[in-house]
Amino acid sequence: MDQAVFVKLVRALVVEPAASDTISQISNPSGRNLSEERKRRAAWFNGLSADQRANVEYAVADGARAAAFGLFCVLDGARVIENGPSRGHLELRYINAVSDTLLASSAADMPTSLHELI
Repeated sequence: MDQAVFVKLVRALVVEPAASDTISQISNPSGRNLSEERKRRAAWFNGLSADQRANVEYAVADGARAAAFGLFCVLDGARVIENGPSRGHLELRYINAVSDTLLASSAADMPTSLHELI
């Protein structure tokens, strides 16, 4: 697996479902004993016009993508989570029976960063 495949999988398995699941929960919240707030939010969302709903759906999808982008920035070292001379570093590796692939590192000079691919 390389970086591009990993990012594509994260987009398909994490980012897109996070957005669609969020919209689903806003429009039709699940669970017993729903709070009045969740009921009000569902009524509000379901009362929106198609254009307004599309704008909310876009904002939710953009938020999901931004969260993945931020996490990738941390893994790449573009966003530092620790200051000082003795700070550690992060690595993300894909390991299987025949290979060990470094996908991201906050210490190594990677040719491409994950956050650039999303």
